[in-house]
Amino acid sequence: MKIIISFIIMLFIVLPAYSGVSEYIDSYAKMFDKESYKSFSKVMKGQATVSDIEKQALIDKDVAEELNSNFIFTDLEECIRIVIAENYDIKISDAEAIQAYWLNKNADVQILPDIGYNYNISYLGGRYLVGGIVGTTTHEIPIQSVFGLVWSTYNQGKFFFNVLKTKNIYKASVYNLEFTKEEAILNTVLAYYDLLGMKKEIEVQKMNLYDRFEQLKYTEGRFQAGLGTLYDVKRAQAELAGAQQEYTQAINSLRLFQAHLANILGVDVFDAIYPFEINIDARELIDSSVDINVLYETAMETREDIKSKAAEIQAYRAIRNANVTDILPNVTFTYQNGFVGTKRVGLNQNNSVMLDITTALGKNMLLGTITQIKADTAAVKQKKLELANLKRKVKEDILNSYYDSENALKKVEASKVEVEAADLSLDLSLNNMKAGEATFIDVIASQNLKVQANINLIKNMIEYNKAQAQLLFDVGLLSYKSVLKDYKKRFY
Repeated sequence: MKIIISFIIMLFIVLPAYSGVSEYIDSYAKMFDKESYKSFSKVMKGQATVSDIEKQALIDKDVAEELNSNFIFTDLEECIRIVIAENYDIKISDAEAIQAYWLNKNADVQILPDIGYNYNISYLGGRYLVGGIVGTTTHEIPIQSVFGLVWSTYNQGKFFFNVLKTKNIYKASVYNLEFTKEEAILNTVLAYYDLLGMKKEIEVQKMNLYDRFEQLKYTEGRFQAGLGTLYDVKRAQAELAGAQQEYTQAINSLRLFQAHLANILGVDVFDAIYPFEINIDARELIDSSVDINVLYETAMETREDIKSKAAEIQAYRAIRNANVTDILPNVTFTYQNGFVGTKRVGLNQNNSVMLDITTALGKNMLLGTITQIKADTAAVKQKKLELANLKRKVKEDILNSYYDSENALKKVEASKVEVEAADLSLDLSLNNMKAGEATFIDVIASQNLKVQANINLIKNMIEYNKAQAQLLFDVGLLSYKSVLKDYKKRFY
């Protein structure tokens, strides 16, 4: 009798309070009314059998609809091809290299003389005094036609140092262009894996959303049958709401990752780039057995930024050494071949050859030359220190990415065990609850463990792949070919 009275009180008091949040829960459940979810639901329940590709297509369709975007499906290999062709940092570095190339060619031709031609014709008319005594009136048209050559020879020796300077600046720009390409490829790989990882995390969150919805329906059924508690229903509602928040946050993060990758690639940021890979594989790009000291030695020989900095030092040395030419003589050779005369009497040949040698003995009583040498010497020292500092940073970067790779690989192996144990734990907790040997709290705890274990596995695999790409870059071996080592496309 007490049980019946309690149940009547619950109908009139407790259930109205529960129905007050029904609209809140219904808003989360609307997506499950879509045909795509119904199909997905049948797949999850084993009522329909589809391939992994078809199941992936269902998930991708829902995500695209929720973002109101038309996905542009791609893979890592295509992204790398695009970034090499379209990335703006690469285009800028390429333009700088072209400019440096022509400046170097311009320096090469400075040894050649200047050639010119001058033609002058004028009219003279008026009264003039001849010898200061006799006045005369004249009307004359003087004409001058001269072909000339001026050769500053070696320009006090500055020519040779200028050629050396521009040559090394060009070499530095070429190395910098290659480094920019490597950097763009690295950024593409990192951004692509972030996007792929978020895609897989969304799939986990979507599965969690499905499981939470099924758990809510199950607890509601038990409650209506008098076998469960209102607490279980409320807790199931809270878990579903929490799952929806996690899913919504993941969707938002996905869109931001899409924009970031598009910007790196050099395509429209509004393009919704989407990986069409089904699985994530842990890809070893550098043999883990290679000693870290060997990797550092390799980097010293292969890093394009180190080569660029070394070439830059040579350019600054040429600038400093060019100051010595201030005390050398400047030799200029001038030759003119022309005709000079008037329209009335005609033109007569007029040739001239001149050799001019001038020695300045330095600038500003030699003090200007000395102070400039000291300033340029300090600039060379600065560039040397920058190179030394760069090498130290490269060494630190190699150490970080080397141990990040090792650590991530260990976490991947641990995560695989965690996922297997979490799946088994959830199955056991569900069976035990049905048998009356466990509570719904046990199921929730197991469900949370399953979700977190799957997300951890995804993140750790992404972390490992990113660390391997970073290590490849830090060693100076990253390229289109090396970063795609053992890469397998898995898409539809």
